[in-house]
Amino acid sequence: MFLLGACALYPAEDGFTPLFDGKSLKGWQLIKPSGPGYVIKEPGILHCPADGGGNLFSEKQYGNFIFRFEYRMEPGGNNGVGIRSPLVGDAAYQGMEIQLLDDQHAKYKGRIKPEQHTGSIYDVIPARTGFAKPAGEWNEEEITAKGSRITIKLNGVIIVDADLNNVQEAATLKRHPGLRRKDGHIGFLGHGTMVEFRNIRIKTLP
Repeated sequence: MFLLGACALYPAEDGFTPLFDGKSLKGWQLIKPSGPGYVIKEPGILHCPADGGGNLFSEKQYGNFIFRFEYRMEPGGNNGVGIRSPLVGDAAYQGMEIQLLDDQHAKYKGRIKPEQHTGSIYDVIPARTGFAKPAGEWNEEEITAKGSRITIKLNGVIIVDADLNNVQEAATLKRHPGLRRKDGHIGFLGHGTMVEFRNIRIKTLP
């Protein structure tokens, strides 16, 4: 079995299931769309245009998993990956958002908090920086959720390895109740900039 990508065919990985068929939004649902939402710009590419976006969530819910995908963005691009999220409310708080950001762009560099850099669990746990490729190039990301442990790899480097149970501050937990959710939807969270995705797949874990 092969999954169609932008420029090549990707061999299926053991235990992984494609979440994007490369030609339609089958298996996804768009919540609070902006403009055209998400479109298939070319075979294998899920395109969030600058005048589009919204929250594109998986129809299925996932608790423990390994989620892999590739992304590229325009200069100053901003998006995110919602995990264990409900379909209502702000996914960054009611679930969790893994930040996707061109954080070296002039409009962000030196202007954002550590926990807003790309790969961070947004507003909670900062990621190690310096491992994203420049805007316009494809990045490979892997998000593993296993119980309270969240591990994030960017281009093969672990940038977050966190136990959510270590987050004990009452104010943070009140602001981010999603940190204690056990499962929910996975989604791409468009923020009015052009970002593209491909080779989107998932492996469920016990």
